[in-house]
Amino acid sequence: MPLCLEKKLTLSGTVQVFECELLHLNNGFGMLKYIIDREYHIGEIKLRPGDITHALYWTDRPYTLYIWRLDENQPIYYFNIADRIALSPDEFVWRDLVIDIVIDANRKARVLDENELPGDLPPELLRYIHSARDHVLGHYGDIIDEADRAVTSCMS
Repeated sequence: MPLCLEKKLTLSGTVQVFECELLHLNNGFGMLKYIIDREYHIGEIKLRPGDITHALYWTDRPYTLYIWRLDENQPIYYFNIADRIALSPDEFVWRDLVIDIVIDANRKARVLDENELPGDLPPELLRYIHSARDHVLGHYGDIIDEADRAVTSCMS
């Protein structure tokens, strides 16, 4: 599969770049595969080198979605509230809007990092972030079902 860069822009202006494998790109929807190269701790989630991320992106949705399958357990779903999502065969670029939502193996949702939102955000951006958070919390079951079908389709 071809190489594709994921470029994550932050509100502070930093850019994080990850080399990924392009699995799918069509009609504003794309999927990347990323093999974890170092240890990450996200709450009580521990990602280790060799763990696989399937990352899903939609240009018309206010989030991205990472799916992790760790130690052969049920998958963990990790939503990033996002905007400015642009997809091309060479790079997927998006802006991370701080708030994340993790859905554990029991499909219980937990909002992360809300306390890290800058206090000086423009009101319209803050409304966008809160609206996106509320949308994910209200619809994550359907989104996850759709995402699982997409991953299965790409893997078969």
